[in-house]
Amino acid sequence: MMRKMAILPIIGYVFLFIATQCWTNTNASAQGQMILKPNIEAGWQSDSNFYKSEADEKQVYTYNVKPGIKFGYTTGKSDISIDYWFNVLRYDDQDDIPQGYKEADEYDYVKHYGWFTAQTQATDRLQVGIDNLFQSTRDPAAADINSNAVDRYKYLLNNFSPRLLYRFGEKFDVGIKYKNLITDYTDDDIGEGEDSTENRGTLTLYYNLNTRTAFDLDYQVWNRNYDKTTSDYTSNQVMLNLNHQFNYFTLGLGAGYHARNFDADVAGGDIGTVAWQVSLTGQNPPDTDGIPKSAVNLSVGNNFNDSGSGETYYDATRFELDASYLLFDRLNCQLTAWYQIADYETSDREDDRWYGSLAVDYWFHEIFAIGLEGGLEERDSNEQGRDFDNQFIMLNVQFNYDMGSK
Repeated sequence: MMRKMAILPIIGYVFLFIATQCWTNTNASAQGQMILKPNIEAGWQSDSNFYKSEADEKQVYTYNVKPGIKFGYTTGKSDISIDYWFNVLRYDDQDDIPQGYKEADEYDYVKHYGWFTAQTQATDRLQVGIDNLFQSTRDPAAADINSNAVDRYKYLLNNFSPRLLYRFGEKFDVGIKYKNLITDYTDDDIGEGEDSTENRGTLTLYYNLNTRTAFDLDYQVWNRNYDKTTSDYTSNQVMLNLNHQFNYFTLGLGAGYHARNFDADVAGGDIGTVAWQVSLTGQNPPDTDGIPKSAVNLSVGNNFNDSGSGETYYDATRFELDASYLLFDRLNCQLTAWYQIADYETSDREDDRWYGSLAVDYWFHEIFAIGLEGGLEERDSNEQGRDFDNQFIMLNVQFNYDMGSK
């Protein structure tokens, strides 16, 4: 039943694309601009602990080929953007596999990613938009940014979200958004993922103090319904946020409260937490379309995880850093790191998990690059059998071609 439901937003996505194409054509007099950028990547990766196991580490090589395309069309009042790629992933064991155990190549699959967004300024005050994200993946982090899972279950994810923004004047705006999120596991046996549907409504009130400083009051209510044994729940969250623009950076501050109520009795009962976030983002130069000379995205915050199959909910405090610096206009150096503390609500379990990597891409030409990346991921838990560490190194080549704008 869930897989049939997963098709519906995709049909809506295709219909909206066709409708938006027609709507865009009506704006031909607005001097529209089209962007078309095909791309392809290929790579190799070595993981020292592919399954992220505490005691049974297995080295696995990964080979991948990833073609994709980006399309955009912009007029004075409207724009459409599509980003689609698929990644052919093949795995190769480097250690002996005992009889009766799965070999790595049984996890071979094709990963899909499709992002569609369209919006139009319907009137001087009203902006209408729609977004759709579709993924077919084995990465548990795609379903929840605060994920602490290490499984490789394959699933489909479709996130469909229409939105409205109404401007009352220079100072006040109001935004309304609806989200339908479908998570559909290919093999949803007990202990191998559980299908779920989330419906979420968001109301945001904006106050623009001046050209650099803005406040917003954001209220969200959503329910998540599971197909099997996990308890359904309803969440209510309110956040007050501040954003201030500096020359090259934007500082964001937010704080509020998140309450989650379960439809059935669960260990520990209903839960609540103070939700907060601090972020600093920016790049130099600020308006470049290509690789910036330098860029940083830093954030730290606290909230619950949303995807909790088997009642595995926790209070997650998470730190993230992405930074890059371009040397000699050809050597792009990148640092990626995150650290998360997961304090479980239904048990005494607490995990500290962190990830760090350094990458260098050398651009022989603006359309062709070769890259090298290495890093480490580790988890320390107070529960036996949940620790792991994994060292990885990867090599990739990428080709991006801008077919030009017209």
